[in-house]
Amino acid sequence: MQPEHEFQTNVPTSSFTSFFLRPLFLAGVLVLVLTFFAGTGMGYALAHTPEDAASATTDWWSALTGRRTAVGQCSEAQELLYPEFATFWEALQLLYKDYYGKLPLAEAATYNAIRGVVNELGDPNTSFLTPQEAEFFRTSIQGSFEGIGARVEWDEELDTLRISEPFENQPAWQAGIRRGDWVMAVDGKSLQGTTLNDAVGLIRGEKGTIVLLSILRDESEEPFDVQVVRDLIETPTIAIDSVGKNKKIGYVKLTTFNQNSGQLVRQAVEDALSREPTALIFDLRGNTGGLLREAVKVANVFIEDSTVLLERFSDGSVESYKTTTNAVAKDIPMIVLVNEGSASASEIVAGALQDTGRAQLLGVTTYGKGSVQLPHTLSNGAIMRVTIAHWFTPNDRTINGTGLAPDVTVELTDEDRDKGADPQLTAAVELLEKEIGQ
Repeated sequence: MQPEHEFQTNVPTSSFTSFFLRPLFLAGVLVLVLTFFAGTGMGYALAHTPEDAASATTDWWSALTGRRTAVGQCSEAQELLYPEFATFWEALQLLYKDYYGKLPLAEAATYNAIRGVVNELGDPNTSFLTPQEAEFFRTSIQGSFEGIGARVEWDEELDTLRISEPFENQPAWQAGIRRGDWVMAVDGKSLQGTTLNDAVGLIRGEKGTIVLLSILRDESEEPFDVQVVRDLIETPTIAIDSVGKNKKIGYVKLTTFNQNSGQLVRQAVEDALSREPTALIFDLRGNTGGLLREAVKVANVFIEDSTVLLERFSDGSVESYKTTTNAVAKDIPMIVLVNEGSASASEIVAGALQDTGRAQLLGVTTYGKGSVQLPHTLSNGAIMRVTIAHWFTPNDRTINGTGLAPDVTVELTDEDRDKGADPQLTAAVELLEKEIGQ
């Protein structure tokens, strides 16, 4: 079975791993092993399930730790780390025997040690999520959660949370929070020096409760406080409309690549086509990604007999993902709207449509996340998300760190948003109407 890859970025997953503490490397190495080896071997969604996961053996690891581990599971890591175990145990024995002060609880020490090892990778997309953080991750894929209703990212320069996309008419938006705002503190607790996961954990909460956010809108000004009443957030997935002078241009907006996005887009496009439009606009602005299989399915709505993406692994092997079903809108004139919030799975679809000549991209350069993560659920509900590959467009272009440049560049400012104007959508309509002679 093809493993389920994951591209969710929240915004782009690149911000998922500015982790808490940086403990001693050797401590991190072994505690990583202690935790990861205890995992079930079953990944989130359709991740690999080792054939021998049910078979356990008593080996040197079991003798050392008192735990049983799956046959062959992480054997390379065991062999690599074993020479350092004696030093590790020697140092930790002295620490826990002689330290004058409060020692961390075993769970906290384990989690922070794992994060220390992950930080050594220098990969912002490989990350460890505690069971609580993992639940947040799962709900972001499933489409609903209790919180303020906004996509967020981590700003490395200011070392704090930034709002990448508030959902219109949801609590954050209604409270006056806008795209690009920095969240400096939550309920009086500074976010600087923490992580995206920490921040999300503080902001989310039960429906009806109030969270106080310290918002910085301009680096030259002082932060101001905003109260937001949390609510049950149903992450918007799909929207359809008719636009243009005679309402003859179909409009479909996809906001996330969750577990049913491919089918939703196919149904939405079929619905739009039933109105006999003369052109189509597909809006991927602010869509920060999701699941690989859904990206391929969405691309297949518009193209067929085509490559969607190439996936390259560390061993040099390449896997090509191709369309497998009939497209429903393969000929109608089309423009795809993108912006700096369009990431990973959105970039896969946009890149495929651009490379195959199926559609022009209009907007501004996309985020630029060209790596692939595979999330593995551990035995206690935690998730280890590991970068397993980099992906490339059908024409073998990498977008990692650079993004996709639109064919037609049109800016959309906060002032435009506040006035209810959308110059990108307007430009797309004008270009299509000119093309079809309306």
